[in-house]
Amino acid sequence: MDNDKLDLILSELKNIKSEQERHSDLLHQLIKTVGATNTKLESTESNVHRLHDELSSLKQGQERQDKILESLAMRSLEQETELRDLKRIK
Repeated sequence: MDNDKLDLILSELKNIKSEQERHSDLLHQLIKTVGATNTKLESTESNVHRLHDELSSLKQGQERQDKILESLAMRSLEQETELRDLKRIK
């Protein structure tokens, strides 16, 4: 083989090595990005679970308030009926 062919092969090997190093750097950046994304995802999941628990608590409170309101409305209707009956008696 002559020197030109060897130089061409060496040049190609350098290009391949350079490209491989660039791919390695990109892979490391990608791994860091995925790690940061996973951390954010875990935090977001934690917030979603907390919000779900708070929403459940609010729903239970709302149901209690609805029952109380219904009870008070019934009591008010009963009292209005009693007042009407008392007024009729007079």
